[in-house]
Amino acid sequence: MLYIHQLKDLTPKSADIESTFIIRELKVKTPLPLTEAKIRDYFTLFFISESEKQAMAEAVELIEPTIQEVQALLRSKDPVYEPINLQRAINMLREIPPPLLNNLNYAKVIFIWQEDLIQEFAPLFNSLAQLKDRSYEERVTINQKLNEIFERLLRNNVIAFNYKDIIYEAQTSRMNDLLESIERGFFFHIGLEEELKKIDFEFIKRRIPVEKLNTVQHTRDKIAKIKKGVNAAYDINIRMMNWALVVYSYIKWLHG
Repeated sequence: MLYIHQLKDLTPKSADIESTFIIRELKVKTPLPLTEAKIRDYFTLFFISESEKQAMAEAVELIEPTIQEVQALLRSKDPVYEPINLQRAINMLREIPPPLLNNLNYAKVIFIWQEDLIQEFAPLFNSLAQLKDRSYEERVTINQKLNEIFERLLRNNVIAFNYKDIIYEAQTSRMNDLLESIERGFFFHIGLEEELKKIDFEFIKRRIPVEKLNTVQHTRDKIAKIKKGVNAAYDINIRMMNWALVVYSYIKWLHG
């Protein structure tokens, strides 16, 4: 996509601009008349996979145990750890379950429905070219079916992604920041002199007991799996937005 890079970027205006380029590709990859085979070959690029659902489900299950592990470090009051950063990590992780669970449920619905769309798409969209010759009742039925596709993909009845209660850039950014920070020693207390001299964490590690490094590494591995689930959710959302753009482009091409 040239102009749409984040979920918030999708608007009727941006969709109209992007569709110009998409239509060129559609005419080459799925020439008329549309067939189920052509549509399947093109649309499976957008499909949600079983592994993506599993990554999200695993992340949902891991969040609470991971929070408990970090809380245990915080309660220990061990001076080797940095309590402010431990609490920050807990706060970051607590933000993730509601949108991730909503995303998982959204993905499950699309996963079941995506095969139906493949089968219904070609006859529905082939009919758009002759829409003027259809009765009023037929046009209303076709319009309802088109609206249903957008409502499924965008969770909205307008050309805009309803993303505020699922995973979007805010959560992916937080999880990226958290994992990167942990790898730079975020959970451990860094002395003032070490800060001022910008001593690398690989050197600071030498003064930290191995069992405490291992404890944090264990937690870090859980957070990496949570991040994987969050990223899977976001990747799905971007694909669903792009899929909606493709559907919009078909309408513009065949009926515009």
